[in-house]
Amino acid sequence: MKKVIINLFAGLILLVAGCTENIVTVEQPTKEIAGKTISVNAVMPGENTKTRMAFVPNELDVNLRWEENDQILLVFDDGINKIQQTVTIGAITNNGRTAAFEVIVPEEIINGESETFNLYGMYGGVTFSAIDGEESYVVLSTDPWSGLFLQLQGRENVLIRFSEMNIDKNSPDISVSFQHVGSLFKIYLENTGTTDLEGITGVELFSETPIFAHQNADPEVGAKYDLISGTFVNGTTFSNVLPFPYSGDLLDGDVLQLWGWYPPSQVAGDIWPAINLRVRYGTGQEYVTTVPKPARTTTTDIGKAYHFFARFNSELDPALAFSDIVYGVLMDERDDQIYSTVRIGSQTWMAENLRYFPGFPDEPERLNLVTDGSVTEPRYYIYGYDRTPESLAAASENFVNYGVLYNWPAAMAGATSSSSNPSGVQGVCPDGWHLPSEAEWVQLTTFVGANAASKLKETGTDFWNESIGVTNEYGFSARGGGSRQPISSVPAGFYNLRINGHWMTSTQATETDMRAAWMQANSSTGGYQTASKEYGGSVRCVKD
Repeated sequence: MKKVIINLFAGLILLVAGCTENIVTVEQPTKEIAGKTISVNAVMPGENTKTRMAFVPNELDVNLRWEENDQILLVFDDGINKIQQTVTIGAITNNGRTAAFEVIVPEEIINGESETFNLYGMYGGVTFSAIDGEESYVVLSTDPWSGLFLQLQGRENVLIRFSEMNIDKNSPDISVSFQHVGSLFKIYLENTGTTDLEGITGVELFSETPIFAHQNADPEVGAKYDLISGTFVNGTTFSNVLPFPYSGDLLDGDVLQLWGWYPPSQVAGDIWPAINLRVRYGTGQEYVTTVPKPARTTTTDIGKAYHFFARFNSELDPALAFSDIVYGVLMDERDDQIYSTVRIGSQTWMAENLRYFPGFPDEPERLNLVTDGSVTEPRYYIYGYDRTPESLAAASENFVNYGVLYNWPAAMAGATSSSSNPSGVQGVCPDGWHLPSEAEWVQLTTFVGANAASKLKETGTDFWNESIGVTNEYGFSARGGGSRQPISSVPAGFYNLRINGHWMTSTQATETDMRAAWMQANSSTGGYQTASKEYGGSVRCVKD
C-alpha cells in the first residue's frame, strides 16, 4: 500500500467531513464453483472513494487502490467451526480498482452439518490471534495510528472489513462490501510568521472530556479486533488526548501535515467534545489554539475524513500565536483548486481570489487579449499575461497570488442582475457558493465596522505597496490584484497591481455598467463604484 502526501492551505481549527462510504465491493463471477475454491473479484466502487489500499492523491482526501501482495484475513463460521484463512490479492486491473483472488472454503465447513456459513474478512490486520478460542480475533498494528503521512506507508493500521451472512455452501456465489472500521483525521499547521518553529516535540488534539475515538493504548500488546462482533477486544482506550507524533521543525511559510487513523465510537451519546490543538516544542513550551472547535451534535461517522486546520504566527507570544479567526477550506472540483475560506459574522467568504478559468470554445487554452473587451460576452484575464496559453499563465505568481480577472458577463456566467442578499447567482463560483451582490459586500463591511478596508486587507507589503494601519483581523486577506481597464476609460490594459483591488458583484447599475467593491493601498475605508461591464476585476465567492 502506498500513501501520497497532499499539500493544503491551512486555517484555524475546523472540522470538515469528507465523503467516504463503502470501500470495496467484492463480487463473485457468475460460474459454478468447483470443489472448495471461490474465485472473487475485489472492485472499488468509484473514483471518489476516500481511504485505503494504495493511497493516491485526490486533493483533500485520497483514493483507494489495491496493490500487489495486499492480503485479506478471513474467518469462516458455520456456528460450530471458526476457521481462519489468509488470501493474497492476485491480478490487479483498472488502475488498481479491481483485483482478483481465490478463497478456499475449509473442509470443516463443507462437511459440516450446517447448510450455510458466514464469512468475515478484514484488510489491514497484522495477523490472527494465536490464543485458543479467539479464532475471530485479528491483531492490529502496534505502530502509532498517526504521524507524518509518509510514516504510515506500509503499515496495516487503516482497517476495512466485510461480513456476509448465511452463504449457501452448495452454491457459494457471493457479493460482499467492505466497510471502514475507522476514520481519517488530518491536521494541517501553517506557520504564517517569518520565524522558524524549531524543535517541535509533538502535536495533539485535546479536550477537557474524553474524545470518543479508540487509540492503541499499549503498543507492546497491540489492540485486537473481533471480526464476528465487529468490536475492539482490548488494547484500545478512549482518552482526553489524540496524539499525532512528530518531532522536527516547521519553517516559516510552510505547512506541516499530520495524518491519523482512529476508530470513532459508535455508542449512542459518545460524541466529539469541544477540542483544542496543542503544539509542543522546545523544553516544555507550547502553542495552544485559543478557540476550541465546538462539540459535535452527532456521532462521528466511520469511514469519513475529518480535517483540522490551524494557522498561527510563530513570531507572536505563544498565548496569542493562534488566530481566533475561523478558517476552513474549499476545493473547486472543476479544476482541483484549493482555497482558504473564512467565517465573518454570519457569512462565509473565500479568503482568496477565485482562480477558475474555463477557456474558450475556439481556443480553450488561451486568455483573451487585454484589448479584447465586451459588455455582453465573457472575458478572462490574468494580470500581465496577454493572449498567453493559460497553462503558462497559471504557473505565474500573479495567477497564484491574485487569481483571474473577470468581466461582468464572465463573473455572472449568464445569470441576470441581482441586488438581493443573498444574491442567488452562482455565476463563475463553485457549486455551493455564489457571486455576492453589492448588498452582501455592504453586510460584510458593516459587520467589520469603521476602517473596514484596513481590517480586511492582507498585512505587509507583498501584495500592497503600503500597509499602514492594516490588521487583517478578520482574515479576509484582500490583495491588490489590480484590474483590466477598458478602452472607454483609459488605453486598454492592466492597471494598479498592489495599488487597488476590485471585486465583481452580481448587481447591475445600467445596461452597460455594473457595481464593484474596491479597496486601495492608501485607504482604510474602501467603497463601491460603477464601472463598465467590460471592466476586468477579481471575484470572491460567498457560501450559499
